[in-house]
Amino acid sequence: MAHGYGLSFLKLLVDDTDIEAFDEALALARAAGEPAGRLDILEEERAIALRLRERLLRHRRNEAELQLLNDTANDLASLRDLDTILQAIADRARRLLDCDLAYISLSDRGRGDSYIKAAAGNISGLLRELRLPIGTGVGGIVARTGEPYAVAAYLTDDSFAHTTEIDKTVAAERIESLLGVPVKLNQEVIGVLLAAHRSQQDFSSRDISVLMMLGSHAAVAIENNRLLSAAQRAVSELRVANDTISSHMADLERTAEVHERLTRLVIQGNGVDEVVQATATAVSGTVVVLDEEGTIVAQSCGHDTVPADELGRLSADAWQAGHTVIRTTRCAVPLITESEPLGTIVLSATAQVDATDRRILERAALVASLVLVTRRRMAEAEARVRGELLGDLLAAHDKDYDLLRHRAALLDVDLATCRTVVVARVDDEPRERVYAAAAAIARRSHGLATFQRSTVILLLPGDDPQAVARRAVDELARTSRHPVTAGTARAADITHIAAAFREADNCLHALVALGRTGEIAGTRGLGFVGALFSGEPTTASFIESVIGPVIAYDRTHHSDLVHTLDTYCRTGQHARNTAHLLHLHVNTVTQRLSRISQLLGATWRDPERLLEIQVALRLLRVSKS
Repeated sequence: MAHGYGLSFLKLLVDDTDIEAFDEALALARAAGEPAGRLDILEEERAIALRLRERLLRHRRNEAELQLLNDTANDLASLRDLDTILQAIADRARRLLDCDLAYISLSDRGRGDSYIKAAAGNISGLLRELRLPIGTGVGGIVARTGEPYAVAAYLTDDSFAHTTEIDKTVAAERIESLLGVPVKLNQEVIGVLLAAHRSQQDFSSRDISVLMMLGSHAAVAIENNRLLSAAQRAVSELRVANDTISSHMADLERTAEVHERLTRLVIQGNGVDEVVQATATAVSGTVVVLDEEGTIVAQSCGHDTVPADELGRLSADAWQAGHTVIRTTRCAVPLITESEPLGTIVLSATAQVDATDRRILERAALVASLVLVTRRRMAEAEARVRGELLGDLLAAHDKDYDLLRHRAALLDVDLATCRTVVVARVDDEPRERVYAAAAAIARRSHGLATFQRSTVILLLPGDDPQAVARRAVDELARTSRHPVTAGTARAADITHIAAAFREADNCLHALVALGRTGEIAGTRGLGFVGALFSGEPTTASFIESVIGPVIAYDRTHHSDLVHTLDTYCRTGQHARNTAHLLHLHVNTVTQRLSRISQLLGATWRDPERLLEIQVALRLLRVSKS
């Protein structure tokens, strides 16, 4: 029965039914008298189905948004009339934010105010060509600060200056909630793009990001239109400048072509490498993207490499300035979002950087920011899902291992081969970079990662636990720039993963207690201490790891080195007393001890090694009795 309901959940997903149908399926199972254990499974399957439903809805919404962005890019590439372009952007804004009204106001430098240039969804005749005195309304705040601004109830909000004419228009349009973002050109606010609801609603960070992107499109359209108009006037006024204007027009077309090409890369799901290569084909020089720490993320090929110290200085200058920085043949644009720094894109040109190169690089920066933010959000979401799965595997309560295997398979993780557990302690604050590196290791290795307080927990595939742990810890240490200490253990199968975690965690605590910071060890690597922490009998492996070479030598040469070593330890490491008890000449005992040194190494008499040897000899005697 449970399996049947599980199939019904999948059918509900395929049929794209309402969320209430999932509750009804569970209610039917309860009405049918399903056992509590079955109902628990159904509850979890319902939760997974709802999460998948939400993910599908997000994918559909993202696809719709990408299609609209593609339409916008096509419009901007084909349209030349400014009114038509701005009207298209207003239409796209209304559709992308699913709002009632969207409109664009432009600054009028001559009159010192602004006016509504394009609107979509307006229901009154008052909005078109409405003049907005400087500093009034939401648009005035956005124009003054250059930052997004939103209100939930416009007419009752007193955080900005009201005017009778604007309030009259707002009432006629029945506007309640309003969001405005700046339309910037070379860091100057030349207009405001606004979206409104006719009911009180909150605007999300996604709404702000989408409207900001459309605002950037509007700025590009206005700039292209301005430059195109200027070029056309120059052609009509100065025929002798025809060659110059033709070149200028070619630059404009090149900029528009690059912008369209970069936008299509985003829509097609390409990465920052493709963005860099596409940008490099439009400019003459090397294009490099650096992350917020100055590490190269992507670089175009076919040109000389820019020195790392020069890249670092250019990146720092751009970040400090907060906008594009040009140094003769070098140009750097910071990759900035509303919430986080992403890095810098740098052009090292073969000639002096001109305005066209700058515009191309700034558009590339916008697209690269979008790509990096999208990839980062996707990676964060996947890391959370992987962490939740590993947390469930490590939990002490009863587990549905078939369900856990199914969840792992959805993440391309094979729990039959993922059996090496690594528990690493990171002595570094903040730890976000290390956590991101651990998530990346798990993603690349088709494993899992999670975090508990100051430790990183990894479940990875591989036949050699020590080698697997070493590779992971080395990468974490490079990211942290601090020593990373780790314990490791190997689970026999999926049911022993929790026990392997406890064993690896004990090994980590043992390493820390012994002052062995920066080392990696399992129970075998810890010797006698490891045997105490192991969750399984390891007597034979412990004896083998400590005195195995001596035992093998006796077996091969029919000698008695083990008995000699045992007697030597019991006599307090006294060669003469050993010779007396064994009825041997002291020189014979000395020769045997020399052979033992060759087999065990010259440090076998050190106190810690000798303690392990005595424990191993005692365990060997017990095992033979």
